Amino acid sequence: MKAFFQSLLGSLTAFIILGVISLVAFFALIGAIATMSDQQIVDVKAGSVLVFDLNTTIKDAPPMTTVDAALQEALGGGSYSATYLLKVLDAIDRAKTDEDISALLLHGNLLQDGYGSGLAAISEIRNALIDFQSSGKPIYAYLIDPSQKDYYLASVADEIWINPFGMISLNGLATNGPFLGNTFEKYGIGVQTTRVGEYKSAVEIFTRTGMSAPDREQKTVLLNDLWQTLLAEISVARAIDPQEAVQLSNSSAFFTAEDALAAKLADKAGYLDELIEHLVATYDYSKADESFQQVDLVDYANARGFEMDTFMIDVSDQERIAVVYAEGEIIDGGYYPDYVGGDWLAYELRRLRKDEDVKAVVLRVNSPGGSAMASEIIQRETRLLAAQKPLVVSMGSYAASGGYWISAYADKIYAQPYTITGSIGVFGLIFNIQEAAEGFAVNFDGVKTSPFADIYTVTRPRSESEMTLIQKFTDEIYDAFIDKVAEGRSIDAVQVREIAQGRVWSGLSAKGLSLIDEIGGLDTAINDAVKLSELSELTIEQIPAPSTFADTLEMLLAEAGAAPVAKISSPLNRIATELEGLNRQLRALNDPRSVYTRMPYGLEGL
Repeated sequence: MKAFFQSLLGSLTAFIILGVISLVAFFALIGAIATMSDQQIVDVKAGSVLVFDLNTTIKDAPPMTTVDAALQEALGGGSYSATYLLKVLDAIDRAKTDEDISALLLHGNLLQDGYGSGLAAISEIRNALIDFQSSGKPIYAYLIDPSQKDYYLASVADEIWINPFGMISLNGLATNGPFLGNTFEKYGIGVQTTRVGEYKSAVEIFTRTGMSAPDREQKTVLLNDLWQTLLAEISVARAIDPQEAVQLSNSSAFFTAEDALAAKLADKAGYLDELIEHLVATYDYSKADESFQQVDLVDYANARGFEMDTFMIDVSDQERIAVVYAEGEIIDGGYYPDYVGGDWLAYELRRLRKDEDVKAVVLRVNSPGGSAMASEIIQRETRLLAAQKPLVVSMGSYAASGGYWISAYADKIYAQPYTITGSIGVFGLIFNIQEAAEGFAVNFDGVKTSPFADIYTVTRPRSESEMTLIQKFTDEIYDAFIDKVAEGRSIDAVQVREIAQGRVWSGLSAKGLSLIDEIGGLDTAINDAVKLSELSELTIEQIPAPSTFADTLEMLLAEAGAAPVAKISSPLNRIATELEGLNRQLRALNDPRSVYTRMPYGLEGL
């Protein structure tokens, strides 16, 4: 027995020593990662070509550095790249007049994570590239197998090179998604819905096996609107007749390098080393890189972008413009990455309203909507803020339903042609697991004091009287939505009802319907806010602010058990991504009254 306890004590001691060593090594590794993950300031040499690597997700809001991304980068496995729109726009704008920058090179394929890299944001970057060309500096693009979004962006280049084995796609836009009506029925999950608006189709994925006629109509009109605009812009850039572009898309859709050259979609076919040789011959040579003199766009932004100015001073005591990002689904509660927490955003807007040094606010909305209660909490603060100082809304790729709700009272609303907005409608969504539980021989029973005391239970379906009550306050919220849009936009309520009904519109259509004021991007909205505020010098505070890995160490424990998400494109990974997207949508359904203002599902990939 004594030998047993000696052995046990020895084992425990070894485990304790091993644990202490592991803990010390762990924190040493975390410290090393934090150091390695800090922004590296590069020396921008004269004659440099600005290299814009598109293998990134371009968010609207500054992305948060996650633990798995920092680990991957620190251990030499590359990095999951993400940057944000304002940083890219600012870098391109500064490079336009920077004597050290001679040209710009685009290459790679855009990544889309969450609501990043949407068509509206890419359109803003494309316009910035066109403005860059006004300086006389050329843009080169190197393509291998670009998506339509990649090609749309690259189409402005002075020279488009395509890999001899590459292919350009112009096959059109499509949207499709799962319908879970049979799925929930098969597994005994009951779904009951209320809604107002003929086109308010977000509930349909939970109740139907396919699209309804109104949903098919609105999505067909929307996609055709976006596609015609996209083809028209490509046609102008490539000096192709618009009708010819339509014909090319309808008849061929996919273009090999040879076909792309014949159709004037590209200028040269060549391998990357051949393009590099061309750039070496045209621009300065770098001995260190054994290539042309170059600087990565993100490195350039870190060295000479507006963030450097911001980090050098404490903006909290400066007269400034605040740029607030509402990116992701609107949920009830506080701050959570990739969602718009109603309480969190309302707090930030309230803080900015009370700060006398904040002279104007730009609210950047990139959201399909979500919780009606959270949207109203946010909108209350936008109304109060707009009564005291200028409030300008810049709509990103999505500003629909709840995303429109929080925008309605701005002094001015800007959107891009590719913005998906409107969707002024409301729906209620209630699940129950009674039948599923019975399949496992589980029954529920209880008592209550009043007829509606357990109206929100998931253990049984709602009665007819309960559904009548839920429909009643669904109708009331819809009426309030109409009234708020009418008041905020100074439109007659009858007219709002005609264009509402839950229908989604493109930015171009929204302008004609007076749902927005002007076509323009984030930079246009910021410039307008500066004019309205009468500031002589621009200083920007961003909310949430750009962060480093050190700022996100507090998330370590929360993420420690999570497996890194593979970013490699494959059929299995695409399936996993679709399922994760559905899981994200279900998690966002947390309105305390189960009533939502959200645009139709299935449009988020545009």
